[in-house]
Amino acid sequence: MSENQPGQMRDAWRLVFETALRTVPPRPPTTVSAWAEANMRLSSKQTAAPGRFRIDRNPALQEPMDCMSARSTVAEVVCCFPIQFGKSTIETAVIGYTMTENPGPIMACLPGEVSMKKFIVQKINPLVEETQVVREVLTATVSRDARNTQDFKDFAGGQLYIEHAGNPKRLKSTSVKILLVDEFTEFAASMQSGDDPVELLRGRTSAFPAVSKAMYVSTPGIKGLCRTTEKLEASDQRRRYLPCPHCGELHAYEWPDLHWSLSPQTGRVARAWLVCPECGCEIEEHYKPAMLATGRWIAENPGHPVRGYRA
Repeated sequence: MSENQPGQMRDAWRLVFETALRTVPPRPPTTVSAWAEANMRLSSKQTAAPGRFRIDRNPALQEPMDCMSARSTVAEVVCCFPIQFGKSTIETAVIGYTMTENPGPIMACLPGEVSMKKFIVQKINPLVEETQVVREVLTATVSRDARNTQDFKDFAGGQLYIEHAGNPKRLKSTSVKILLVDEFTEFAASMQSGDDPVELLRGRTSAFPAVSKAMYVSTPGIKGLCRTTEKLEASDQRRRYLPCPHCGELHAYEWPDLHWSLSPQTGRVARAWLVCPECGCEIEEHYKPAMLATGRWIAENPGHPVRGYRA
């Protein structure tokens, strides 16, 4: 080998690598909502409208979802949403996105064993069955590898743990990068170990201080007893504001803004409408899709590092 050959080989390998980098550009970063639209299909076990996930069916979910994206600077999110608002859709999208785009250990926490099994059957199993990219990152199926059980999934780059409040020993022994807590108020009430649920859960992400994210999701409860409301008050307190189709003003509509009339024949609601607090105009049902599409989350306690969403 001549004296020049080692240097020539280094130059040749450098040229190969530089050409490969130009030929195969890095995968562009994506958000949770963009990933869900591109990859996630909803099963009939999850929704009355199965098929490809579309964020335009519920635009209010996009911002809370995207807080859990890898590039987002948000570390903690609190969602206080009513029943059937899409809470579990957010959670399954975050799980699928993390498994395929931002791998690492994930833990989903449920209030009890019954709710945990229901979450697995209705959310996790359909996510795996219907989403090809999730199946691809799983190291093995349940039937082929004992590492993958109903409440534990081993995938490329991480693990998915599904736990409940009745098993504090397992909760305490698990460190994760992404933490999801479903029905946090009920979870906190189900803790029988004497541990403070907030501190116990905060400790689960302490091993990943720079990249960890936590999301607490729940339906609202009684003020003073609801732990989710308590966490929401210690956040930037975002509410969904919708534009009036008549005057354009944004409002977070409340119960007193809703009006209805009853049918004299059946006694049931025959017509329902909103009244704009600004201009006093009646807002009929057919305006709803456009209003939802152009709504905005606005912080009522701006500057707080915790993102809080109330609908």
